[in-house]
Amino acid sequence: MKISVIDNLEAETEPLSYAEAASVAALIRQNTQDVNQGEYAPAELERLSAFATPENIQKELKRGYLITLLSDEGDQVGCGIVVPRGMMLVIRTLQVKMNYCGKGYGSLLYRHCEKRIKQAGLKEIEVEVPKFPRSEAFYKKHGFVKTGNPTLGDLYFAMFKYL
Repeated sequence: MKISVIDNLEAETEPLSYAEAASVAALIRQNTQDVNQGEYAPAELERLSAFATPENIQKELKRGYLITLLSDEGDQVGCGIVVPRGMMLVIRTLQVKMNYCGKGYGSLLYRHCEKRIKQAGLKEIEVEVPKFPRSEAFYKKHGFVKTGNPTLGDLYFAMFKYL
């Protein structure tokens, strides 16, 4: 496996090409559909991944952090995106393709995101989690607690962790 990072949290130093953004967006959209199938109605599944367009990914990455995990063959296995929100940095999404789940890749991506947030001098992390038991369990395993604040039409809830 290979890790690729684009870090524009301090300033835009590495623009994300449209093709790269389209690839990340496709991964997010497909994985959101695959992972949450049966938990949400089709319209809700669309809303869960509506932010994942190449244009939005490019925009978020102008001041964001992207970590991508690639297989030895160069295929995207997963990704994580951290973006500023007010005075905080928020994990916007953390995705691992279904056929790679349960192998520690999500934890690997998460640790990289957490490390970058710590490097920014922040003492807490927030993440918006789809209301899907596996997602909630993943973040609980990493020390997050549910805040109970519904977001985005109750498709997500917030989880929080002190560093």
